[in-house]
Amino acid sequence: MKYLLLALPATLLATQAFGQHIEYSARANAGFSAFRGANATTTTTVSTSTTDGAESSRAVNPYGKRLGTGAGISLRAQRVGKAGLLTAFDLGFDWMQARTDVNAIYYSSASTSYSRPATGTVHLYTPSITAFLGAGWRLGGEKLALDAVVGPELAYVLNAREIGEGSSSVNGGWRTDLSRAPANRLDFRLRGDLTVWRNRVGLLASYSLGFANYQAATTSVPSPDAAVRVARVGLAYRFK
Repeated sequence: MKYLLLALPATLLATQAFGQHIEYSARANAGFSAFRGANATTTTTVSTSTTDGAESSRAVNPYGKRLGTGAGISLRAQRVGKAGLLTAFDLGFDWMQARTDVNAIYYSSASTSYSRPATGTVHLYTPSITAFLGAGWRLGGEKLALDAVVGPELAYVLNAREIGEGSSSVNGGWRTDLSRAPANRLDFRLRGDLTVWRNRVGLLASYSLGFANYQAATTSVPSPDAAVRVARVGLAYRFK
């Protein structure tokens, strides 16, 4: 199925050599993302260590299964061919986050170590630049129409940042704020995209299924599996 979707845009680009016209649109959306895979988690532990009087904290696993809210913008060029055939190229920016809950905190220093129950949430922010090439069909007319396209999406992950806070049963509040190096900065995804148009204003919805692993390997997890899922809903404006 994946290879069929990869071949579909190129096939329709060739068949639409005599397409009717090209449309341009601007899009803004709210995004909801989470991780899936063997190493994605709903709960995690925060590790806090003290060295030379300086305390540092980090989540053991920040790749959360809980949906986090973000936002995105994009510009799209779309060829509308005969019989409503569509090919679209979309270039955008996504500011996404996933969440995981914290259920314990582990303290360590040169003299002692112990764990205690804790509460709070860790957010992992992953801003990225995206390029989407889709193919599909338009149903309806000029004033009211439905565009449905599907195809490959390539995301370049600019960085990943963990930010979390909460409280523990003994030492009060805790907080994390640190950079995480994504295991893969290029994320190949498959994306489905719907836009309902009324004149030049549209309502959009899309879903992206990522395949790249984001979690870096460690001695305890040599082959991690944490891939992203992204859902978007928003508005589009079509230029003449």
